[in-house]
Amino acid sequence: MIMTIEVIIPNRVICKIKADEVVLPGLTGQIGILSGHAALITALDTGLLRIKLNEKWTPIILCGGLAEINKDYITVLANDVEELVNVELNEATKKLEDVAATIENAETSKDRLDASIELKKAMARLQAINYLS
Repeated sequence: MIMTIEVIIPNRVICKIKADEVVLPGLTGQIGILSGHAALITALDTGLLRIKLNEKWTPIILCGGLAEINKDYITVLANDVEELVNVELNEATKKLEDVAATIENAETSKDRLDASIELKKAMARLQAINYLS
């Protein structure tokens, strides 16, 4: 059975599409959603949202937010999303290495927190490359 997923950020609707399966980046790990899932409201972490329709995955990098699952309708309210345009493996790997070095050299807890969010985005970019090919 088909579900509908709507991804919204504060200033616009990113997408409203049909899906066979959805994988959300939850705070405690990935949350897989299939048709008929129990009602749920959950916080989302920075990471990769994956939407599957007709055996094809569409990745979207979320920057935290909330998700509501109600019958076969999923609403994702994200703080922001990152566009996945022309992401290359070498570039994504280099960015991941740079961010990891930034965490190691962070002097304040705020610097470490900012760098850890960037690290999650960098890891999500690397994961997304697998779904863009």
